Amino acid sequence: MMGYEPSMPFVREIELALQLAEQCGKRALELRRAGDEALGIREKSPRDGPVTLADTEINARLVAALRSAFPKDQIIAEETPDQADAGATRERCWFIDPIDGTAEFARGDTSWAIHIGLCVAGEPVLGVVHEPASARLSWGIVDGDATAAYGRLGDAAPERLDVEAAALDHLRLVSSKSHASPRLLAAMTRLSIPSERNLRLGSTGVKVAALAWGRADLYIHPRYGTKLWDTCAPQALLRAAGGRLSDLLGRPLTYRGEGLSNDAGLLASAASVHASLVDHLAELATRWVTEDVEELAAHRRADDHGR
Repeated sequence: MMGYEPSMPFVREIELALQLAEQCGKRALELRRAGDEALGIREKSPRDGPVTLADTEINARLVAALRSAFPKDQIIAEETPDQADAGATRERCWFIDPIDGTAEFARGDTSWAIHIGLCVAGEPVLGVVHEPASARLSWGIVDGDATAAYGRLGDAAPERLDVEAAALDHLRLVSSKSHASPRLLAAMTRLSIPSERNLRLGSTGVKVAALAWGRADLYIHPRYGTKLWDTCAPQALLRAAGGRLSDLLGRPLTYRGEGLSNDAGLLASAASVHASLVDHLAELATRWVTEDVEELAAHRRADDHGR
């Protein structure tokens, strides 16, 4: 098995996750080549963006395979209906995003990914991020001395992934391709990051994998909007490679209990410089999170009124 010995932790889980990611990646590319009509692209809601038949088919494949292999585990997947906001309640919970970056996938862009992540006791411990259109497969396991991350491009041999800290005056940013904002520009100004050092990509997984592969040093998502299935697999991958993913205030993301949303943005970097970046952005982040708390409360009141 790629990069792991049979005696290492989570071998059965990572072998299955890698196999499923590659199989589903091939299927997603087949469906994308079939054209827009075959994809059945539609909007889930004004706030939730598009969904395609590829999302729902791959979601069903992943859930069925994981449920068969690990029947005692909980599975939370983006396209599985009626999950509400109960959140993870079991010791082991898989978080699945069949296509992270559906908007990019639907328009034929390459920066989308399949996420398969496992949490144990609320901690992301296994993550597979597969970018089929770029032929890039990344995975990591977090388990004491066995912690390690690997990547493979095309048919090349797997290589070890290790995040290296960059100097704070020469950071390379990766940010959203489709959601540029004044907040991001303010963060770039605060950190003296010029536009030529801002790599814009889709998919949370693709952006975090860019850090693991050494293509960028910092990822900022400066507002609410991501879900736990967006972040579980990428967080495990990044942590295994020596990085850290938190909310904008430096707090851990919460994978147990109520709720499936990350309501205070995202900040990812090498672990060794993460606290310093949190400090540099603290004034901006505090204001943004306060604004978002108020905006989310208004959305929820409106949703409750409409029921």
